[in-house]
Amino acid sequence: MKVRYIEEPSLQFGHEQHICPKYGIYNYSPFDINQVRPERITIGIIGKGESVDKILGWIETCKKHIDGKQSKNPHPNLFLNFCGFNKDVGFQSDIVYDDTYIRKINNSEFDAIIKKKDNLEERINDIAELYLTEIKFLSKNKKPDVILCALSENFITYIQEKETEATEDEEDEKEKSAEETDLDAEEVSEKEQNFRRYLKAKAMQYNIPIQIVRDRIAKPTADMQDEATIAWNFFTALYYKASGTPWALIRKDVAETTCYAGISFFKSRDRSTTQTSIAQIFNELGKGVILRGEEITLKKNDRVPRLTEEQAFNLLTLSLKEYYDAVKIFPKRLVLHKTSSFSEDEVYGFTQAARQLHINQIDLVSIQHSDIRLYRQGNYPPMRGTQFSLTEKHHVLYTRGSVPYYETYPGKYIPSPVEIKLAYYDESPNLICDEIIALTKMNWNNTQFDRKYPITIECARNVGEILKYLQPSDSMQLKYSFYM
Repeated sequence: MKVRYIEEPSLQFGHEQHICPKYGIYNYSPFDINQVRPERITIGIIGKGESVDKILGWIETCKKHIDGKQSKNPHPNLFLNFCGFNKDVGFQSDIVYDDTYIRKINNSEFDAIIKKKDNLEERINDIAELYLTEIKFLSKNKKPDVILCALSENFITYIQEKETEATEDEEDEKEKSAEETDLDAEEVSEKEQNFRRYLKAKAMQYNIPIQIVRDRIAKPTADMQDEATIAWNFFTALYYKASGTPWALIRKDVAETTCYAGISFFKSRDRSTTQTSIAQIFNELGKGVILRGEEITLKKNDRVPRLTEEQAFNLLTLSLKEYYDAVKIFPKRLVLHKTSSFSEDEVYGFTQAARQLHINQIDLVSIQHSDIRLYRQGNYPPMRGTQFSLTEKHHVLYTRGSVPYYETYPGKYIPSPVEIKLAYYDESPNLICDEIIALTKMNWNNTQFDRKYPITIECARNVGEILKYLQPSDSMQLKYSFYM
């Protein structure tokens, strides 16, 4: 058994490298500063008049500097000031729009639906249709880069959902493998109802990414993030959705391209069928594609979902061909992450697909929640980047933990590591674990870099949650920006 520490990996920005997304953008510009990029982001905005006014006023405020959070024990690197979103600093980009990009929905239209619709599914569908009608108008007549869908706080109560996602710390308290949790559960007759997922799925047909925004963002409450952090996360996501590249992984060898992919399984909304979604198969710059896999059949004696040899071969072959169409080159090396163990059929199907397309190296890596714990002397948990090797093929990795750059552990609960199992690998296990740490920093929805799971896994899960709201005949988008 061996223990090693993985130094916090740097990211590539426009003029320099740095470990922190916020600091890097603030001081070194976004990665694509000298390339074709969104120097002006045209937004459309839809919602009740009062919500639209709040959000547009907040965006105006965010053009200027916002102080970071002040606390008794300050950690300036954790709560960095927001530089302001303008052409002179940071992202070096402007938000632009005029009155013709603003589509206000009457209060009476909401009230009519709420009064008449007792059925939650019908209410969600009809309210979403109010937004979809305006999204369609903007896509046909104005073509903004991103459309903001403003939600008022009292509206949230009528769709009976909590729009904010659970924190990773809260998920750690209750988490098993995502597949085990979903697929061992008893079948239920009720359909899942989620306004956010439904709206994102149905809006894809109009070919413009949307960003759902609650109007309370203009005046954060005590249970929300601080103002500077909210601005960092919002504008980073907006820049990415407008086809920008805020930061990138550092290429070790520009001649040897590596691509990364993640596979996750999801059930239909009524839990009657299980499908597989392959996440964004992407390179170091985050460029790539997303595809929907085939429906699978669970075996009575094995409730963990598996692909057949043919399904694994077909899924990866199609994904790599779409990847080639997007970036015009096949990778030299493929790293495939999955949230359950690889079966022998899956290993054979995936490796055969890679060989057929002349990919020289392939690593098949299972990443799951782990119940194994390490303990460290003192008051802080183990360091993020601590790798505990049980065998050459079996490793425990702390992707969350104490972060020297932050001078603290930024979580609320005791962090749990992930378990890494190598079903097939050509690269060294240490390099594979190094990459997993680096890939936890590639979520452009969040600028705090100590995510628990790599973007391959996060993306696969996010994609599945949206895809379940599409009919088989519905068109889906290949870019991750439509699923964020």
